[in-house]
Amino acid sequence: MDKYRTSLIFQCLIFLIPLNIYMWGDWLLVNVQWAFFRFQQSELGNSLIPGNKDILYIYFGQNTGIFNIAAAYLWTIGTIILFSGLIITIYAYIEEKSSMLKKASFFTIGGGIILGLSAACRFQGGFAIPVGVPVILITGWWIYHENREDDKDETEPVNNLEEVPDS
Repeated sequence: MDKYRTSLIFQCLIFLIPLNIYMWGDWLLVNVQWAFFRFQQSELGNSLIPGNKDILYIYFGQNTGIFNIAAAYLWTIGTIILFSGLIITIYAYIEEKSSMLKKASFFTIGGGIILGLSAACRFQGGFAIPVGVPVILITGWWIYHENREDDKDETEPVNNLEEVPDS
């Protein structure tokens, strides 16, 4: 039960840490991005932008450019995959299935890679520091390796037969 609880705590903490820090131009625009929203500071003021609003900016033509569009879509896809990993971890915690934790680790690592690609797309015109992406990848790796030993134990054949001496 302890490994399930620890995995669930780490999966939840992923959503609390900032994933990326961006700067565009000559410090004209600075963003700190979490999984579901980003905080933007510019000369025009401060903004809290949820992920769905970023997609709406693209839909209504207010945000253009291939890198901005790719970054927004990769951010959305990465967050969905990461959230799916959290749901699978919650299910594994309730049912106590270590095989589900292994699947959740794949979702966590995949979401981290896609969020890292999102940061690379935002790099154009400034810099991006993927602060939380390595934490996501390490968490996914840790969950995978923590449950890899359990799969070996579950797949080994059990020999419950007692040896009978030859007569």
